[in-house]
Amino acid sequence: MSSPTRQIDRDTADLLLDGDPVALSRVGRLAATLRALRGPARPGELAGEPAAVAAFLARLARRPP
Repeated sequence: MSSPTRQIDRDTADLLLDGDPVALSRVGRLAATLRALRGPARPGELAGEPAAVAAFLARLARRPP
């Protein structure tokens, strides 16, 4: 079963990512997900970040102009 899709404009997206309580009150179940994502990283969650960034930058450097 699928739900209807609503578009979120850039300004609203910025407010949601900033944790604006009024904007969050208007997005239903998405608010719980966004609140969870805004929390601090748990131990070990970012352990692979330096390697991932290095791989991304290496690949970016090899891309054709």
